[in-house]
Amino acid sequence: MSHFVLRSADMQADRRVAEFEAACAHVCQLQIEPGEGEFSSRTSIALAGGLVLADTAHSECVTRRTMALAAGTGDNLLLHIPQTGGFTIRQRGGAEHELRPGSLYLDPSEVPGVARFHGAETHGFYLSIPRALVGATGGLPLRDQVALTPQWRMLLAYARGIHAEAAALSPGDLELCASHMQDLVLLAIGADRDTEAIARGRGARVARLRAIRADIDRNLTSPELSAEWMAARHGISPRYLRSLFADESTSFSDHVALRRLMRVRRKLNDPASAGMPISRIALDAGFGDISAFNLRFRQAFAMTPSEMRALAVERWRQHPGSA
Repeated sequence: MSHFVLRSADMQADRRVAEFEAACAHVCQLQIEPGEGEFSSRTSIALAGGLVLADTAHSECVTRRTMALAAGTGDNLLLHIPQTGGFTIRQRGGAEHELRPGSLYLDPSEVPGVARFHGAETHGFYLSIPRALVGATGGLPLRDQVALTPQWRMLLAYARGIHAEAAALSPGDLELCASHMQDLVLLAIGADRDTEAIARGRGARVARLRAIRADIDRNLTSPELSAEWMAARHGISPRYLRSLFADESTSFSDHVALRRLMRVRRKLNDPASAGMPISRIALDAGFGDISAFNLRFRQAFAMTPSEMRALAVERWRQHPGSA
């Protein structure tokens, strides 16, 4: 089931909170302490690939993620995006933040914390993203809030569109939507990192790294592509080039591998490449070791290349016009 709705009014009054806690474990594992009066909530959850999208409105309450619950949440990032109303949140190792519409909070879901929701009703949108889909998270303001930049707003708009249509989409379509979401997440994260770097006086390094990334994309399949070759093209030392990627908590080789994986994913979802062996697609993208490619692909997309192609083939069969 790709979409379902949870209504507290449909649950037995004496077990309402416990049933709601269990049902919402798809998004995050929490203890709920209702405020004055009966706890009420309406939560609509959509599943797309490895993503979980939830739109929820609920009454005043306190939610707690204990150490025990945090240990069972997995390695996801949870985005809290207030729509109306607001709440405070504090996680272990971070400060307390007051969240209002116009900002979002990046929650490493394996960290314990407490959120307090004010007023008669709070409406929020939540997006749970497997950490593997966004790569290294160093430099991200985890346990902190960020403004809804144009890039984050595009992500939210697309996420809400998927959420609204999930019940009518095929599994293959949902997988494709999840891959689009990954691109938008990387875009928003990259914009935040660049803005922060410029604010810290690293504008020249950011500009140089942007130029190098663009050059990597232009030469992604070149057998000459290496840190040394790229550094020479830009008139810098290999050590300096590697430090630029280290600023982003990644490496030159990991960035190149991610861009090549994205190229392979696009090919697997392209009907024009349906007859091409997956090993040939990987080699053409620049991977020299098929075993290492398969491992990286599964880590990045939570499925094998063959499984992704099978989903694409099923989607083409169900919707021939989309091919």
